Amino acid sequence: MFAALIPLVLSLAPQLAGMIFGSKGAEATAKAAGVVQTVVGTVADLSTPGGVAAAVAHIRADPLACAGLAAKLADLHVQMQKEQDAETQALRQDALDELKLRLADTGSARDMATTLANAHSGLAYGGVAVSVVIVAAFGWTTYSVLTSHLSASDGQFGSILVGTLAAMATQVANYWLGSSQGSNVKNALLANAQNNLASSMPGSLMKPAGKF
Repeated sequence: MFAALIPLVLSLAPQLAGMIFGSKGAEATAKAAGVVQTVVGTVADLSTPGGVAAAVAHIRADPLACAGLAAKLADLHVQMQKEQDAETQALRQDALDELKLRLADTGSARDMATTLANAHSGLAYGGVAVSVVIVAAFGWTTYSVLTSHLSASDGQFGSILVGTLAAMATQVANYWLGSSQGSNVKNALLANAQNNLASSMPGSLMKPAGKF
């Protein structure tokens, strides 16, 4: 219904184009129509047939009404931009919180292993035993596949098995060798993410992140 208002609105407030033609275009157009209705008052009723045309004609013929509408549309743009920025900030904060949670889950496994070791618990050696089994199985399977004359089907199965064990062996290496490096990467990643979040939002109250 308000499509006929768009040329008038954009001629007075071209900065609204991104919102009117964006994902929330219907909402932005309705808000702009509300501003137009406020300016024209009883001269035209936008909800009636011919109301939009009457409102456009009135604003184009009255310089004061035209200037007033331009000012109110500028205010509308500022308001909608703040709302859009707040939504974007909330989404980025959610993503940052999820990243923190994932990294915390990774670190908690090592922390638990350290706690069990300090308590001289037999469970502390579970990770060592599993790691040894995986690495030994990877080495033995790789040697067998490379030195044995296997049929095409057996060779294919062996290659799949080696690939699976290689991925598991990589996880073992990351677990035992990646603690310090992973911690440094985690701190840098979280700091960059939070600093980017703060710098991308004008007027944001967030402070640059330090180490976690």
